[in-house]
Amino acid sequence: MGKNRSRRLEKAVTEYLELPADAVLDLPRLTLVGNSRLVVENHRGISEYRPDLVRLKLSTGELAIKGTGILLREIRPDAIALEGTIQSLSFS
Repeated sequence: MGKNRSRRLEKAVTEYLELPADAVLDLPRLTLVGNSRLVVENHRGISEYRPDLVRLKLSTGELAIKGTGILLREIRPDAIALEGTIQSLSFS
């Protein structure tokens, strides 16, 4: 079974059973508080860290967080918390 077909089947089962997609499909969950705090759950690690740019690996690709004065406040195997002035989030 191809990867795309397998992912579609997982998504369909998740929707049918009304399960939280982020937990079942290992999708990232982002919680943004204003523009000063970001918590990313289900990350795969940090690929780049600077005070103006943080890149996180995700199961679905990569997340770039741009801003000023970005600090890593907490790093756990399942979640990471960033603080600073967050100006943009972009997925690739």
